[in-house]
Amino acid sequence: MNDRQPNAPSPARASGFAGVVVLVGIASFIGGLFIAQLGGQLFKLVSNDTGDEQAVVNEADLGEDEENDIAEDSSEPALTVSTESELVVDWIDPFKQPHVTVDPVLASALCPGWDEQKEWPLCGNPLQLSQVRLGTIVGGAYDGMYLELATARTEELGFSHRMLYVLIDPLKQKNSVILDQEGRSTGESFPSLNTYTATEILGWNNVDILEDLPGYTIDITAQISDLIADESIEDAEGNRFFLSGGWVRFDSSIATSVLASENVIHLEGGQELIGYEAGEGASTQVGKNQYFLIDEDGRVLWYDLEVVFFEYATRDETPILSQGIPSITWNDGTQNTQTYMKGALGGCGFTTLTNVVSQEVVDGLRLTKAGVGTYDANATISIYEPESYEIEYFADAFNLTTWSSPDEEPLSYDAFEHAYIYFQDALGRWVELMNYELLPPVECGKPVIYLYPEETTDMTVWVSPRGGFSYTEPAYGDGWEVTAYPGGQIVNKEDGVTYPYLFWEGRGGLYPQVESYWVVEQEGVELFLESTLFSMNFTPSEIEDFLEFWLPRMESDPFYKIGFHGTAVMNELAPLSLSVRPDHVFRILMDYEGLDAWEPSDPPSYLPRANRDGFEVMEWGGVLR
Repeated sequence: MNDRQPNAPSPARASGFAGVVVLVGIASFIGGLFIAQLGGQLFKLVSNDTGDEQAVVNEADLGEDEENDIAEDSSEPALTVSTESELVVDWIDPFKQPHVTVDPVLASALCPGWDEQKEWPLCGNPLQLSQVRLGTIVGGAYDGMYLELATARTEELGFSHRMLYVLIDPLKQKNSVILDQEGRSTGESFPSLNTYTATEILGWNNVDILEDLPGYTIDITAQISDLIADESIEDAEGNRFFLSGGWVRFDSSIATSVLASENVIHLEGGQELIGYEAGEGASTQVGKNQYFLIDEDGRVLWYDLEVVFFEYATRDETPILSQGIPSITWNDGTQNTQTYMKGALGGCGFTTLTNVVSQEVVDGLRLTKAGVGTYDANATISIYEPESYEIEYFADAFNLTTWSSPDEEPLSYDAFEHAYIYFQDALGRWVELMNYELLPPVECGKPVIYLYPEETTDMTVWVSPRGGFSYTEPAYGDGWEVTAYPGGQIVNKEDGVTYPYLFWEGRGGLYPQVESYWVVEQEGVELFLESTLFSMNFTPSEIEDFLEFWLPRMESDPFYKIGFHGTAVMNELAPLSLSVRPDHVFRILMDYEGLDAWEPSDPPSYLPRANRDGFEVMEWGGVLR
C-alpha cells in the first residue's frame, strides 16, 4: 500500500476524501454462537470412503434419496458429530514435530486467493503458511490418523496467526477432518485469552465452509483435553502461576528469542517453566516479566506469578491479573482497603501484567518499610514505599488528573496514602504496585458499535473490556437488549430510545503498542483521517462521527503519530459477541500521540477493508488521553 502521508510535512492543509481503494480485508467475529446458528443446516455424513460410520445429525430431516446422495460423494464437505467427544493423541516431542507440506485446500481456506496470484495482501508478502505433524490419534473412529496443525500469518493492521487442527489419513483413504473445537487465533506480539472455533476462524475469511473444503469434514464435537491449558500451575516451591494467554509455536519466525532464557523453573512431570527475558530484539514485549511453557502442540503458553497477598479483582469470575486489593497491615495497625495496579500501563490497557523494577531503580527510591502483606494465615511479606516522592522517578507520576475525577485539578502526592508500594516476590524480583486512584484517564475512548442487519432484528450485544467499563450509553446492564434496523437505527428495549450506535468507554487488557503508524502534521490530520477511514470502507456518516469526536482532541501539537489496532487486538481488549451472528465484524482502535517535531512514518503495508455486505457490525474507537 502506498503511504498517503509521505515522510515529510506538507506545507498546506487540504480537505476532502482520497478515494484510495485497497484490497479486501479481514472481518472477524467472536462469540461462540456460530454452531447454534447452523443448527438447522447440519448435514448427515453416513460414511467415509472406508465405510466407518459417523453419528447422524438431523437424520429425521433427510429422505432416503438425500441420504444416498450424501453417502455416494464423500468428497463433499460436511459438518459432523463424532462418535467420540474425546480424542487420545500419541504426541511427538514438540522439538521433534516435523513440518510437512501445507495442504492446498487448507491454505486456500486460511488465505483465500493464495494460489491465484503472486502477492498475498491478506496473508502478507512473503506468504507465511505452515503445517506441522503433532502426533497420531490412538483408538476410536480416527485411530491411526495424523493430528496436524495448519497456521497462516495474516495481516490486519499488524499480523495475527490463525490455526486449524486437522486429522489426516496417512493412507489417503478417508476424508480429512477439521476439529472445530480446537481452532486457535492469536496476535503477533500478544497472547490470546479468547477461545475460537475453526468455523469462526474460517468465517473470518468469508469462506463458504460447506463448499470450499473439498475432501474435508468438520467435526463439531471432538476435543483434545491435552490442549486445554491449566488455568494455574505450581512449581516445586509451591509458587503459583496464572495462565495469561496462548501464543504462537516456539519455532515460529516471531518467537525466535523465547528459548534463549536460562531462567528455568522445573515443574513436576519434567516440564520446564521458563522466565522470558524481553531484551533488545525480543519477540514480544508483552511477555516481559512472564513465564512460559511449551505445550504439547509446540505453542507458547504464558503464565504470570501470583501475588500471594492479593485479592485479585475479577470479571465474569475470571481474575484480572493486573489489579487487586492487597492484604496489608500498615505500620500504624490499619488494614489496607485500596485497589492497586501491578501491571505497567500502556495505551488503554497494559503492556505487561507485572511491573518489575530493577535493583538500580530500587536503590534510587530510598525505600522504607510501610507494613506487611499477609497470606496463608500467618505468613507475611515486607511492604515498602519511597522515603520521598520528590525525586526524578516520580516527576510525572502526579501531574495527571485521577481516574475518578478527570475534570478536577491534578492531585499531589500529599493527597494519597501509600501511592506507590514495593515488595520482593517469591522469585526475588522487585514489583511496583500503583494506587488505583493514580490511574491516568487513559482508556479505550468512545468505541461506538454500529449494527446493520439485513432486516429488522431483535438481538443482544455483549462487550467485555478486560478492565471494565467507565461509561456506557445506553446503560449496559447484562448486555444491550436492542432492536436493530437495516438503516443503522438501534432501539434500546430498556428505555425505548433510538440510538445511532452503542457507546462505551473503559480500560482494556494486555496488548502491544501499534506496530505501524503515520506521522502527520496537525494541519493534515483531518484529511488523513478522512482518507484512511474511507479506504477502510467506513461510510461518510461514520467518518463524520469519528471526526466530530477526535479532531478537537488533536489540535494542540504540531505533529501527530497515528496508528490503528485492528479487529484482532480489539477482540483481546474487549471481546464482542451478539446473540444473532453477523456476516462480518470490523473493529479498529486509533492510538495516537502528539509530537513536538516530525519523525519518519512507518505505515502498514496493507490496510484492511470492511465488507459492507450481509449483516455488518462496524466499530471504531481510540485511546482517550
